[in-house]
Amino acid sequence: METKLKSYISLTNSYTPRGIVFVPTFNCTCLCRHCNNDFMNRDLSIYMDYKKAISILYEAKKIGLNSIQITGGEITMYPEFMINIIPHARKLAMRINKPPTNCYIAIDMVKTENFFKELKNVDYRSGFRISIDPYHNSVIPISQVADFIIIYKKFFKLSTLTIGSCYYDREEIFKLYDKLINHLKQSGIKDIYINKEKKSIFIEGYKIKYGIWKPTRPSWQELKDFEVEVKIIEKTPACLGPHGVGYLWIEPDFKVRICSCNGNCFPDYLIIGDLNKESLIKIIEKARNNKIFKVLANEGAAGLRKILNMKTRILNEEKKYTFMCELCNEILTNNEYIKIIETNLNNIMM
Repeated sequence: METKLKSYISLTNSYTPRGIVFVPTFNCTCLCRHCNNDFMNRDLSIYMDYKKAISILYEAKKIGLNSIQITGGEITMYPEFMINIIPHARKLAMRINKPPTNCYIAIDMVKTENFFKELKNVDYRSGFRISIDPYHNSVIPISQVADFIIIYKKFFKLSTLTIGSCYYDREEIFKLYDKLINHLKQSGIKDIYINKEKKSIFIEGYKIKYGIWKPTRPSWQELKDFEVEVKIIEKTPACLGPHGVGYLWIEPDFKVRICSCNGNCFPDYLIIGDLNKESLIKIIEKARNNKIFKVLANEGAAGLRKILNMKTRILNEEKKYTFMCELCNEILTNNEYIKIIETNLNNIMM
């Protein structure tokens, strides 16, 4: 049996979460066309109970999860969540990954200052990743992003900020960067410039790194071909294994997915539990016993396709995708594919 199994796929590793992702709300001002979140099928009125989230944080630490991510939706539409959960994450010595923001809160400068003051008081250190691109800034004025940075500068080092720009036209992105710099100069900052070689904006000696990439194709809304970049997916990383990116994704209503949904991958198959009814450890154990998750833990989405195609070529290996998670999404949203994979796995494990 072992030789037969190894000829198809390795199943040495089990699902291994590295940390947890809190989604305090799916609500967002931008609802960008390229966003991973399927806003049409989200209840944007739900906001996570931060007291329950804090108790989950302690449970997570107890079972060996040492990092958290806070994302959304737009996190600054619910600033109370960060303010209340960060002190506990710091107390538990958990790594707090840099959360993304479109700078919504800076529509109210007093509220923004109070937000940063509260974060400073609880020893917040991770910074923010600001989204700057035509998708976001068709809704959020670039002047509002500048205000966010100006107020942030009063409390934190600007080097703790980064910029993420997801768009197909680099020239349009740099036009926005130029507008941002002009607004910052008008606010009194003199020493500011872009260094494209170092992919950074320097402000008064502080370096704000930026990253630019084309969007992955959303599963809920079509993007034009020119907006994305497609490629053949041959092999994929062991995404849910011990060296992967398998963060437990906790939604506002405390439903739990086994993946942090990086590539627009939100099939309901990934929902494995409900923290209103089950413990974190039971949910993780359930995920470890799932054979399909075990495939992802060893060979990622390409492994699923390999098992799917074991007897009949169902998915073309030459088909192009924007990201490996798009392949995963194609498979796990198809109940027939799931049944075939389960049957094929049972046959080779007999």
